[in-house]
Amino acid sequence: MPKILIVDDEKNHRLMLKIHLEKDGYSIVEAENGFEALTILSEDRSIDAIILDIQMDVMDGLTFLSKAAELGELKPVVMVSAFDNAQYAVKSMKLGAVDYLTKPVDIEHLKDILSKLIDKKGENDSQIYSFKKDYHFDGIYSEHGLGKVISMLKMVAPTDATVLIIGESGTGKELIAKSIHDNSPRSKYPFIAVNCAALNENIIESELFGHEKGAFTGAVSQKKGKFELADKGTIFLDEIGEMPLHTQVKLLRIIQEREFERVGGEKPIKVNVRIVAATNRDLKKMVDSGDFREDLYFRLNVFPVSMPPLRERPEEIVMLAEYFMRKFAEKTGKYIKGLSQDFLMKIKNYDFPGNVRELENIMERCVILARGEILEGSLLPDLGVIKERELGIKNNEKQLIIKALADAKYNKTKAAEILGISRRTLHNKIKEYDLEV
Repeated sequence: MPKILIVDDEKNHRLMLKIHLEKDGYSIVEAENGFEALTILSEDRSIDAIILDIQMDVMDGLTFLSKAAELGELKPVVMVSAFDNAQYAVKSMKLGAVDYLTKPVDIEHLKDILSKLIDKKGENDSQIYSFKKDYHFDGIYSEHGLGKVISMLKMVAPTDATVLIIGESGTGKELIAKSIHDNSPRSKYPFIAVNCAALNENIIESELFGHEKGAFTGAVSQKKGKFELADKGTIFLDEIGEMPLHTQVKLLRIIQEREFERVGGEKPIKVNVRIVAATNRDLKKMVDSGDFREDLYFRLNVFPVSMPPLRERPEEIVMLAEYFMRKFAEKTGKYIKGLSQDFLMKIKNYDFPGNVRELENIMERCVILARGEILEGSLLPDLGVIKERELGIKNNEKQLIIKALADAKYNKTKAAEILGISRRTLHNKIKEYDLEV
């Protein structure tokens, strides 16, 4: 039998909720204030959800939310208040509440919310973990979606193991890397993120390992590289598949020997750095084709973490959409309390090729355009047109590459410089678009 904790200093309101919910098969526990509720939570681990009043004389609802989160005792929470206050609603959601209702509470609506949070076996549909620094995810994930990834992170974060995060663009690989760092003994030290695809082949070694004064034209002073800056902390190498082969050799030495030399330097520099790498490419295939070192691949692939695309965790689409709705409503100063059925149907039937990043951009646009308290489906862009636009962008990119190659007389190094990308990235794009060069 699912168990609900009702926290409210109004005895009659607690009694009314208890009578209605017990008829629906819920077991009810009552508390008069937040302090009493914290004591109950610490002693009773079988609580499935909480109905929480905001204004109470002894520890109000918002304080309770903060304390419960700190203690790792936070369950799915539905806030109730006698005041329809947008500021209260936003604060509640930021602190972990899943919904906000005004008194007198619509019982049928409350039952509908609870039925989504808890099945009749008393199991949470969307487990909220007490992972330290869980604010990176804000509890917005399901047990069978991103929750599986977070379960792995709990095991690997406290160690010093090298982690390889694999997943499509926009799935949140850097967020995962940051959470690994923040949940490790290295959390007091730097977290340095490097996008290998964004670094020109000619400067990547200087960026990663630093350089000595006079090492090359323009090196007017000594510079520390990212590895040196990340000493005692974590370095996140995003798009590791774009790293040139000659740089891969130096990275392998750092992993093996924990030392390197700056460009133009001769003195070995010792570093104590944890490496977390990420890629949206199949590194095993790159090893087979000779584009990635096999020894480096095995050094990086100590603890692989696969990030599922959003289309493979559809139960999280609505959770994320509501989270972004609240985030951008607060940012724009609007009070938006929900999504229409038409809106929900449309986003549920879209596969989001751009993953979470695309959903976030769509939600920001909808909130900006919104004029009422509910986001209607008409605010959404034509999701079919989005796909067509993406194809158009890819076609434009292909044409730019063709033109740059022609202007450089098919010298790939010069063409990459014209485009402002690395030679390896250009090589990959040529393969992607099946261009004859």
